[in-house]
Amino acid sequence: MDRRRALLLLTAVGGLAMLRPSVLLAASADELAGEGQAELTGGNVAKALVLLHEAESKDPRNDRVQALLGRAYFQQGDARAALTHFTLAVRLNPEDTLSRLLADTISQFPLPAAKGGSGRETSSSRSRPSKLAQDAKAEREALAKGAGKSSRQGPWRVLVDAGHGGLDAGAAVGGLREADVALDLALRLARTLAPARNEVVIHLTRTADVSLPGWARAGLAGFYGADLLVSLHAARVSDPAAMGIAAYGFGREPSDALAALVARVENAAYGPGASWKSRGGEGLFLAAANNAVGQDRFARGLALARAFIRAIPAAAPLPTRVAGSAPLKLLEEADAPGIFLETGFLSNADDVAALGSPDKRQALAQALADALLAALRGEVKMPPAAGRG
Repeated sequence: MDRRRALLLLTAVGGLAMLRPSVLLAASADELAGEGQAELTGGNVAKALVLLHEAESKDPRNDRVQALLGRAYFQQGDARAALTHFTLAVRLNPEDTLSRLLADTISQFPLPAAKGGSGRETSSSRSRPSKLAQDAKAEREALAKGAGKSSRQGPWRVLVDAGHGGLDAGAAVGGLREADVALDLALRLARTLAPARNEVVIHLTRTADVSLPGWARAGLAGFYGADLLVSLHAARVSDPAAMGIAAYGFGREPSDALAALVARVENAAYGPGASWKSRGGEGLFLAAANNAVGQDRFARGLALARAFIRAIPAAAPLPTRVAGSAPLKLLEEADAPGIFLETGFLSNADDVAALGSPDKRQALAQALADALLAALRGEVKMPPAAGRG
């Protein structure tokens, strides 16, 4: 190489170093991934993608790089590409809980058509031959076809959480699983409330039989900017008097013996370990969940639970109990007022009969929708938190 060409080469390399000094120093995919993550956290998705693809070229089997590529494409709005990278990240590292969660969440919804192909819907859920699972699938399809999207955000943003799911079946009796009951009711409730979307906008934590850890359910309240979280359950407890519909707000101490039993059972399903705030899920969940509604969210949640119970129509297929409070982890960690709703108890034969009937579940969903609207109409909505659109 002559002197002139050597000088030109050095000049070119120097120019690249001025644009990104680490080009001469980044010796590994991990270092490039770190730079890409910093750009992603700073909101520069385009630059992050350049860095992360460079890291991928160095080490295609680096699970951290694949997870970050999934995050970058997800923030860019490319769900199909995001799902591809999140899925690969989980294959490379089965312990990557956040990538698994996001892959499961994305796969619940129809993906945009690929070039030269047609849209498809994927799901990591396990197919179940049960009649209840078939009913849930029909409700999901009807919701997707009929609900549509609101042209504007309504005055109330409600996140409906179908409790349990996936590997966590919840309570079970005679082939009836709490996870299936909760999902079916959540879908029916969302569909029933669809015509009222000028008053309330409904989001769902899950629309299929997938596993969601408790910290993720709590984080999704912030992700959707929810004004209210409603979590649906049908627990099995040792109290023979437990029956009908029970609603709980958060309280440090249980309001009665049944509230203590419910908290013990449901907190066990919530899962051990630190909350979502310290699980390393910086970015998607943490950034979205900083729209905290203030420390009075517990009092507001309890007030709404009481108003909800009072508003349940007398014609509901199950009787109602007085609303109470309980030290429920989900309500404690969610950045929104919350109602923890036992839609019946699978330890009670009459409740099991009602929850096992599609007609009774539809009537129950209608009663819950009517009660929710009545409770919200009587409550003054809080001003939007800073940064909320």
